[in-house]
Amino acid sequence: MSEPAIHPIALRLLELENNLVLAPMAGVSNLPFRLIARQAGAALVFSETVSAKGLVMGGAKTRRLLRSSPREAPCAFQLFGSDPAILAEACRRLEGEGAAWIDLNVGCPVKKFIRNGAGSALLCDLPRAARIVRSMREAFSGTLSVKMRSGWDQHSVNAPEFARIAAGEGAELISVHGRTRAQQYRGRADREIIRRVVEAVPDTPVLANGDVVREDDAFEMLRETGAAGVMIGRGAMGNPWIFQRILARAEGGGARQLTAQERLATIEHHVALMETSFPDRSVLAANLKKYLAAYSKGLRGSAAFRQSVLEACDLDVMLRHTRDFFGGMERAA
Repeated sequence: MSEPAIHPIALRLLELENNLVLAPMAGVSNLPFRLIARQAGAALVFSETVSAKGLVMGGAKTRRLLRSSPREAPCAFQLFGSDPAILAEACRRLEGEGAAWIDLNVGCPVKKFIRNGAGSALLCDLPRAARIVRSMREAFSGTLSVKMRSGWDQHSVNAPEFARIAAGEGAELISVHGRTRAQQYRGRADREIIRRVVEAVPDTPVLANGDVVREDDAFEMLRETGAAGVMIGRGAMGNPWIFQRILARAEGGGARQLTAQERLATIEHHVALMETSFPDRSVLAANLKKYLAAYSKGLRGSAAFRQSVLEACDLDVMLRHTRDFFGGMERAA
């Protein structure tokens, strides 16, 4: 059986060079990590989710989350909120600053979103969700997309219905995480519900999201769902090479093992990008820990390395541990 195709995705205003996409991840998908993913082969990267209200109010934290670079273009800025007027105004402001792609968060399961009627709570109020997409579409001339979960819980799986609504209101691309809000990140992502979303909106590209951590997962996801592309989240954390390995396999090449030098070179580059984004060394050290720990996952001796990094208070000590660990490996797993 041949592998499902890795191919471009043509949209109204642009064409993605392939159908591999980095998911929005809170606390992870900052500018440095997005640049790493783009360089590894992701055709599109999503920002961390951004409060529409915070953007309109001019919050400093929100502005930091919106930092971008021409090197990552296209970048999809993901917004969350529950007020159609505020989300529309946020879209107008982002477009005024040059944003070409905006995504609506209808998937985040965390309580602070739910309390405010945002994220996956919108799956419990489809008329409001429809008004939001309509308002955003009227306010924004660029590419508009929606990312959703399969439903609120197993008794209200309504992603296909909302996909039809969102596409009807002007969303040009749909991303579906195959878990309900009640599941959080437990269990397996349901590929059958993703297939039902694909079938519900045959004229709208759908990205399949959930449990893609190896190349095999990406091809199986495409085969079983019929989706236009794959969105990779946690599977790319510590393993941005997953994009290039999928591309290499699609081109008929083998997904060769990384050398220790190649792995360390990417980590060093990531650190350099982080230094530019986080000039305060203590803030840089705090933000680097999760990435350095993730890069070691599955490698021999990684538990001791992660402990040394997480316990380090000094940036130089942390980086020394990193270079000693990765530089001392003959070959990465």
